[in-house]
Amino acid sequence: MGRNGGRVHTYNTEGLVANGDFETAPSNGFPSEAISDGPTEIPSWITKGRVELVSSGDKVSGGMILIVPRGLKAVRLGNDAEISQELTVEKGSTYAVTFSAARTPPDIVQLQGWDPYSISFEAEKDKVPLIFTNTGMEDDPECGPIIDDIAIKKLVTPDQPKDNAVVNSGFEFGPWMFQNVSLGVLLPTNLDEETSPLPGWMVESNRAVRYIDSNHFAVPEGKRAVELVSGKEGIISQMVETKPDKLYCLTFSLGHARDKCKEPLAVMAFAGDQAQNYHYTPDSNSTFQVVSVNFTAKAERTRIAFYSVYYNTRTDDMSSLCGPVVDDVRVWFSGSSRNEVLVLLGLGPAFWAYLIILVLSWDL
Repeated sequence: MGRNGGRVHTYNTEGLVANGDFETAPSNGFPSEAISDGPTEIPSWITKGRVELVSSGDKVSGGMILIVPRGLKAVRLGNDAEISQELTVEKGSTYAVTFSAARTPPDIVQLQGWDPYSISFEAEKDKVPLIFTNTGMEDDPECGPIIDDIAIKKLVTPDQPKDNAVVNSGFEFGPWMFQNVSLGVLLPTNLDEETSPLPGWMVESNRAVRYIDSNHFAVPEGKRAVELVSGKEGIISQMVETKPDKLYCLTFSLGHARDKCKEPLAVMAFAGDQAQNYHYTPDSNSTFQVVSVNFTAKAERTRIAFYSVYYNTRTDDMSSLCGPVVDDVRVWFSGSSRNEVLVLLGLGPAFWAYLIILVLSWDL
C-alpha cells in the first residue's frame, strides 16, 4: 500500500487501469467542492503536491464550466504535482497508454478542449510505475492540466503479409480507443518503430497525427486509419524491406474523415527517392480514392512516409485541426500481383501545459 491508496494492480492487458476514470469514491466521499485545502485521496493512486478531484459541471478557474469526456470525475494537477500507480505487466512486451487531457486557461467560459493521447513503452520489468507529472509553473496554480480516462493496451505487431512489404498496412493494430469518445487518439512523436503505439509505424515530426476509428469517422478500409492533422509537422513513416534495383509500387487509400474538414485536402507521399503530392478529389459514391507511386529501390530498406500538404481546420470550428486520411498502405513488386520511458508533451491542439508521463521499471 502506497500513500493515499497506491497499490500494485493486476488486470487485463486492455482497458482502464485501476480507477483510471477517477469515478471510485475516496473513503471519506468525493469533495463537495472542486478545490479542497487538504490532500486529496484518490483510490488506487499515489498523489504528490496539489492534486484535485474535479467534477463535470464544476466552475473552475474564474467561472469556467468543466465538461468531463466520460463519466463525472477527473483529476487536476497543480504546479509540480503528480499522480502515480504501479502496474503489473509482462516483461519484454510493448504497451500503449491512452489518456485524455485538457487545460483550464482563464480566458474561456466553457472547458471542452479534451483530447485523447497515447504513448508507448517496452516493459523491462514485470512491475512498472505509471506517473503523470505537471512540470509547468503556472502564474495561476488553478490552471494546471486535467487528466481522465487512463487506459492501457498490450501491443501486438501483425505478421508480415506475403504480398505486401508494409507492416500494419491498414493501421488495425494500435492503442486503446474508447468506443464512446469521438475524438480519435493523438499520437505524439515516436522515433522508435519497436515501441511505437502504432506497430510498424513512426511519428517522426514534432506534431501529432490522429488515430481514428470507423465508429466516428469515415475509414477507407477496416476499422482504423490515420488522419494527418498537423500539416508538414505531422509525418508518419515506415522502413520497408526491399531488394536493391527492383521496381516497386506504393499504393494507398486517400480519403476524407467526414469530420467537416475544410478542403482542399492533399497528401505528400514519399517512397525512396520519389516524392509526389496527391489531392483528394471527392466522389459522390466514395469518401476515398486509391493512388500509387512507382519507385526503384536503392537499398534493402526503403522509407515510405506521408504528411498533409495543407494545415486544415474544420468548417464548424476554425481552431480544430483536421486533415486527409491515409489507409491500406501497400508496397509490392510492380511485376507481381497485388492481391525507462520519459515523454515531455507539449501535447498539440488543445493541451498547452507541460506534462511529463513516466513509465519506469522498478526493482521490486
